[in-house]
Amino acid sequence: MKEFNKFLENYQEGKILPQDFYTNENIFSEEMKRIYFQKFNWSMVDHVTRIPNPGDYFLFNVEKESIIVIRGRDQEVRAFYNVCTHRGSRVCLEDEGSKKLLVCPYHAWSYDTEGNLKAARYMPDDFDPKQSGLRPCHIKIYEGLIFLNLTQDQPINFDDFIQPLKPMLDIHKTSKSKIALRKKYLTAANFKLVLENFAECYHCVPQHPELCSIHEKDWVYTMGGGVGTAPKKETDEYLKKIEPWVEDCKKRGLPTETYLETNEFREKGFSRYADRTPIGNGHLSQTRDGTPASTLMGTFKEFDGGLTQTAFNQFSCCYFTNDFGVMFSFKPQSISETEVELIWLVDQNAKENIDYNIDDISYIWHTTTLADTRIIENNYKGLMSKSFEPGVLSKTETGITYFYNWYFNCMKKNSNGSTL
Repeated sequence: MKEFNKFLENYQEGKILPQDFYTNENIFSEEMKRIYFQKFNWSMVDHVTRIPNPGDYFLFNVEKESIIVIRGRDQEVRAFYNVCTHRGSRVCLEDEGSKKLLVCPYHAWSYDTEGNLKAARYMPDDFDPKQSGLRPCHIKIYEGLIFLNLTQDQPINFDDFIQPLKPMLDIHKTSKSKIALRKKYLTAANFKLVLENFAECYHCVPQHPELCSIHEKDWVYTMGGGVGTAPKKETDEYLKKIEPWVEDCKKRGLPTETYLETNEFREKGFSRYADRTPIGNGHLSQTRDGTPASTLMGTFKEFDGGLTQTAFNQFSCCYFTNDFGVMFSFKPQSISETEVELIWLVDQNAKENIDYNIDDISYIWHTTTLADTRIIENNYKGLMSKSFEPGVLSKTETGITYFYNWYFNCMKKNSNGSTL
């Protein structure tokens, strides 16, 4: 942390971080310990329909950790560290699959789908296999969404964590949805640059014409990075403009209140967010031409052209229209590599090529994320130059400053949550 404090002295509010924050290996290691592997970090990682049958599993990989998420014979979904309890080998080597037994590829120790050790040859007489099952990882499921917490301590209460986001989530009934498509975008850049990019929409007009053509111009400027990320005057004008739409939502019993993290919870490391606004321009969905791409999903009886944004933390969020949802997961792999994964959800009864088309539901966010990957990687290449100096942020990049303040707060805390 001496290095962190030294680099922090060179930070100037209103500018981006000094170069060392993106390039120093010790800083990256501390970030994982003090942020990603902390007890407040419940990250959404996937949807239960990925593993519908007993023995189905997938791996969730972040930094040096690999987690097996598997459905047991009893239909319960569990999570285990992908580490053999014999000598530490990875047990599962494929990203996903289906197995009756998980067999270590080294000495053939085998585990059942509930993580219990079932076979270990030639062990001492006093060896107790019950003490050598796979090590569990904290897991919770809410409305079909799978959340992991990689702390080695007791995580914060999940019900308390999810509570303020329930109103926005519940109307989309993700427990009655299924995965239509998933795509991964391996991004050659430090994870903070990836998160910074998603915290602002200053780049949206020059880089994302597809997204901007669907949304109203005022939305792109004031809400593209979330409420409060643009000047107050323009934001207030936009919110007043959509009041009739908001009132109509209230009459139909739909949530409209934006959730912003309180200072109390921000101090504890939380970074949750939720809002619901109209797409605009008379469009009903986030598609190439703004027309619906699938059947209605959730509690909706008709299309109202709304867009729900729900962020669980800086590393996972969801966007929902009336007809489909997109799950975003940002996974640091190393100091210079971040995996961005998108998962598209549709109603569980929707039929591909009849009720929905993959290209239609994925066009906007696939195109947008491809462009984001390119600009973030170019950003990282330039930032690595010896000539780089932190530049001044615009009036519509206050979301980055918010991100920095959250980041500094987390980094200044000890692993037990107390401030250094």
